[in-house]
Amino acid sequence: MKMRYLRALSLAPMLAVAALSTPLLADQLKMKNGDVITGEVKKIEDGKVFIEPAYGSEFSVDQAEVASIEADQTFEIELESGEEIDATFASGDDGTQTVVVDGAPRTVPMAEFAAAVEPEAWYDRVSHVDVNITENSGNTDSRNWLVFADTALKLGDHRHLGELTFTREKIDGVYTKKQDLFNYSYNWLFKGPWYLGGMFSYERDPIKDLDHRYTTGVTLGRDIFDDSNTFLTMSVGAGWSEEQFVGQPKDSGATALWNLRYTQDFVDGKFAFFHNHNINYHLYADNNMIFKSNTGVQFDLLADVYAKISFRYDYESEPAEGAQSDDTTLAIGIGAEF
Repeated sequence: MKMRYLRALSLAPMLAVAALSTPLLADQLKMKNGDVITGEVKKIEDGKVFIEPAYGSEFSVDQAEVASIEADQTFEIELESGEEIDATFASGDDGTQTVVVDGAPRTVPMAEFAAAVEPEAWYDRVSHVDVNITENSGNTDSRNWLVFADTALKLGDHRHLGELTFTREKIDGVYTKKQDLFNYSYNWLFKGPWYLGGMFSYERDPIKDLDHRYTTGVTLGRDIFDDSNTFLTMSVGAGWSEEQFVGQPKDSGATALWNLRYTQDFVDGKFAFFHNHNINYHLYADNNMIFKSNTGVQFDLLADVYAKISFRYDYESEPAEGAQSDDTTLAIGIGAEF
């Protein structure tokens, strides 16, 4: 009895090593040529099946060359017929695939899968802080700085986006720009890519004699693209605005709203192009049209730290007396995501 106990103890380390060296269960792509690719199946898109192996980066194979897929996670699947189902990939053979829908198996020809993606998480949040500073001394002493922060929060079908911008410019000790800008938008995705929403913004810039400008409204929008590499959304709406210029009485009335947001990722998300703009058209007083845009590129430096180059353009068709209609800012700086 004692001998058996000692033998069991001597075998325990070897059993532990064997257990640790056994690969964890993984998704599988079985190819028509007999190859088997293991990893994590990510999606089916544009006739490609994307998989990320444990030993490398995500890559794709032609869907037509895949015999079957095995994956435990649930996917949102769109069939060529337009039908949408939530299912797991079980197994398959001879050009057909078995999927499990609500616990029941169903056989679907491999060619009938138009798209498949993992459902979005119910909760998701991402925040950024960008800092841009330029300082010159000599014949002209100047200091420019721009701080931009945003937070995007998703709770199921509800999205919240808050943005805060501080811009200061000083030349020879005299401020030439003091802009504070806050934007908030809310989206309720009530039917697929369509959403109803609301917005609120506040702006002040005493250098341009703008004491304050408040705008609030309701919007109707649609996500045109929303996948791992591309996001494009547009919305229209109507609201109410109040503004006051220094030394002038307050003015307020109805306003028409337009917003566009676009982001395109490249090189597995290490490089990105973005363009955002919004238009407020005041339906009162001088029918002032206010256009604001932010366009640029962002690329990773280290972990969650990135460099950003952005070009901001502001335009008002009816600016305050003595102020110019347009204002541009080229910002080069660094930021962090958390």
